[in-house]
Amino acid sequence: MTTAFSISQALASGFRLTRRRPLQVWAWGVVSVAPSLLIGALMLRVFGSIALADMASHEPSAAVIGQMIQFQALSGLANILQALIWVVVTAAIFRAVLFPERPAPFAGLKVGMDEVRVAVVGLAMIVGFYAAAIVIGLLAFAIGVGLWFVSEMAAVMLGLLTALVAGVAVWCVILRACLIMPASVALNDFAFVAGWRLSKGQVLRLLGLSLAIVGIVLAIELALLAIIAVVLFLVAGINVFSLAAMLENGAPPTVNWGVLIPWALAAFIPLSWLQGFLSTVMMAPYAEACRSLLAQAPQDETRAVGLG
Repeated sequence: MTTAFSISQALASGFRLTRRRPLQVWAWGVVSVAPSLLIGALMLRVFGSIALADMASHEPSAAVIGQMIQFQALSGLANILQALIWVVVTAAIFRAVLFPERPAPFAGLKVGMDEVRVAVVGLAMIVGFYAAAIVIGLLAFAIGVGLWFVSEMAAVMLGLLTALVAGVAVWCVILRACLIMPASVALNDFAFVAGWRLSKGQVLRLLGLSLAIVGIVLAIELALLAIIAVVLFLVAGINVFSLAAMLENGAPPTVNWGVLIPWALAAFIPLSWLQGFLSTVMMAPYAEACRSLLAQAPQDETRAVGLG
């Protein structure tokens, strides 16, 4: 029996989940946006206290170097925290799609084996991608060098062709592997084999689904984030006309924290909901595709749990 999933149903799953659990989606956005606010506040604090002449100097002062090191360290920790939060939120989205009838206290946010599996699978995919990219680069370079003394044009063309073919192959592997993560949550196990088998024959559909998700997210971001950015910039107390004069004089931009902080807190509510919505729209379709394929797959192949 041929198994398949509906691209339109998968794309609609994120919107259905948002309509069914809007507060849960907002909570996912709240925990996702918090590290970004931290990084933004650090940037304003650090760069707002450094004169442009000090930043452009070939020999910055010890104070400037200390502030930059502090900023790099804190932003690195914030990025690690952001990655961990992504794992927790992604697992919560998968559970909400795969098991819609399960109770979800604390918006489904928790730290357990589901999160461990999502993190391990995600890390394995990242390591595999970079390893494949390095191998492809070395292979294309070796082919180019081997043919360089015979024909420079042939060496360049064959090297580029090798990189292109290998890149397409890697992309197909990524598409085959994209259901491993939701399958690991659905099957309550590290579903490297089961998720790989589940996507067999679904590469073109997964490609279409991925491209459609990217198109939808880009359209939403361009339409909404541009408006929000303009509004915040105009009402957050930053004087656009005096900014150019301050830059010309080499002084750092002045930030009116008394005005900026209340507006930032007010903007946090819609921005966090938008982030939660975008995360749901991006990740829910893969869980829905996994759920649909698991429902059609033989039980002895996937050991599928009872999906709601």
